[in-house]
Order: sequence, then C-alpha cells, then structure tokens
Amino acid sequence: MNHNGTQTSGLSLDDAILQLAEDGFALLVGMCDAGLATRLLEVSTERSRAVTQALGTQTIGIGSAAGFHEIVQRSPGRWDIPVSPTEFGVEHQSLPWWPLIAGTLGTDAEHAFSGVVYSDPGSPAQFWHIDSPHVTVEHQRPHALNVMVALHDITLAMGPTELASGSHRLTNHLRNPALVSDELVYQHETTRPELLVAGTRENVPKRMSCPLTAGSCLVFDDRILHRGLGNSSTSRRSVAYFSYRQADYCENTHFESQRSIYPAGG
Repeated sequence: MNHNGTQTSGLSLDDAILQLAEDGFALLVGMCDAGLATRLLEVSTERSRAVTQALGTQTIGIGSAAGFHEIVQRSPGRWDIPVSPTEFGVEHQSLPWWPLIAGTLGTDAEHAFSGVVYSDPGSPAQFWHIDSPHVTVEHQRPHALNVMVALHDITLAMGPTELASGSHRLTNHLRNPALVSDELVYQHETTRPELLVAGTRENVPKRMSCPLTAGSCLVFDDRILHRGLGNSSTSRRSVAYFSYRQADYCENTHFESQRSIYPAGG
C-alpha cells in the first residue's frame, strides 16, 4: 500500500505482525473469500436499510455522543452501523485475520465491536483522527486493532481510508505536550500529520491510501492517525469492520450515545 495508489502483495503472518508494529497498519489483499465478503455485504445492506428507515427524520449530529446506539454519523454523509459477529453469521475467532489479531494483541484478545461504515456519494473527507489515545508515556504494543473489510471493489474516487504511516508512535499526547487527546480523537480541524512532528526533527509521516479489491482487509492500530477520504464517485462506499482489544483494555471512545432510534419498549 502506498501513496501512489497500488496494493501490496500477500503478507505472511510474521511479516504482517512486523508491519503492524513498524507502520501501524497492514494490508491483507484478498484475505476474505467471495462467500464471506458477499455475506458481510448482504447483512450490512439489510441492516443499514432497516436502521435508516427507523431513524427517519430524527435529528442526528456528528460524532459518537451525538448519535444513537444503532447508528452514528462519523462525519457528514459517513455512517457507522453496529452489527455483531452473530448477526453477521460468523464466529470472530474463525475469521481469516484472527491469527494476526491473536499474534499482536494476545490469544486472549477480545472482540470489541463490529459493523459497517458507508459513505454517501459527495461526502467530504474526514478530519484526521485516532480511534483511541495512548495510555502510557512509553510506547507499548497496540491495545486495540481494527480490521476494515472491503465489501466491493473500492476505487480512489470512492474515498478509501488514508493513513499517516508510522504515526501510531507519534500520537502519544502523554509524551508530546503539544498534542491534545480530545483533538486527536474527536476529529479536530487542526489535526493533521504535520502537527505530530511540529518543532522536532522528525519527518512528517507519509500519507498512504490505495484502491481496494473486494475481500481485502486493512488492519490498523487504534492509535494511528487516519481518515476516510471524500467520496467523489456516484456509488456508496461500504466496508465492514471488526475491532479487537487486549483483554485488560476497556476504554471506549467509539460508541458513547445514550439513546436509541427505537421508542422505549419498542
């Protein structure tokens, strides 16, 4: 995966673990077979239809706390709908990327949440952000990993995920007093790769994005700086995601809403 829009070839498990540690992400091309990708897409499509129909004209803001249990608008036109592994019809420890999760987080790693994220045609690029902050001054192995599964071929025009390579080592607000945790997590307009190295001799992290083929998986450290690019195509961009955490890690900045789209008792 690189900034000029090409995909890597397949990685061995050991190489993927090393790349995750070094770059903060690994791309697993063709990880899912056609049957699994189709099932994830079918379930995602039906769930998004049901949830958006139930949402109707109810007001929904931007961000986790402004959403609902069943749907969050991560940025304008970019929707996140939780779907459990059971609802997807899968057992998460039998999924093809589990060896990488277990090899990085430990064999006692836990499923945190899963679902589908889709961006509407015309939706703008997100602001740069991380998904959860560092918890110690010293750099530690990941406390959480995300697996994003392309449910169809995703062109550059559709706005694939862009990452700042190696930035998982630079987003530590406990070590760098110039960084503000909430501004890293909650999509602040001033957050960008250059901010992470301001006033230092460190190189600005390279921005990496590429088109994805159906069934390919992008695995990344929860602390890496990333964003979804704008969807300038005429088609919806859909990716399933499965997030995992170390057994002793329980912070959650992903789903913070206290309300449901369904009437009480409904």
